[in-house]
Amino acid sequence: MAALRDELAVRQGALSAAEAALADRDAAAKELEAAKAEAAAIKADAVKANGEAKSANAAAKNREAAVSVAEAALADKVKTVEADLAVRLKACETLEAGQAKLTADLAARSAKLDEDSAALDARIKAFQQKVANLSV
Repeated sequence: MAALRDELAVRQGALSAAEAALADRDAAAKELEAAKAEAAAIKADAVKANGEAKSANAAAKNREAAVSVAEAALADKVKTVEADLAVRLKACETLEAGQAKLTADLAARSAKLDEDSAALDARIKAFQQKVANLSV
């Protein structure tokens, strides 16, 4: 009987071990399914994020192209303005040179007028002196 009892205990232990193994297998299967679902969700998020990144990249390329076009237009406008400025500076220099020449001419004419006025004043005084000498 003792041997039978010992054998029954061994068999019950083996049955308990088999039931525990089956329970562990079921738990592992559930964990596997949960991990697969989580992986699928992560993959879906990654696909969505990749699509958004591609859209953002395309938008950035479009903005970059627009900026390049605007930059080229601005460079052309700068060249045009610089050319116009060079023409205006040359015209200004020409006008300033003409103004300087006129100023010099006016200064020379003013000096000549001062000389002529002084000579006329001297002639008038000499004439007045002659008239005063005649009266006396």
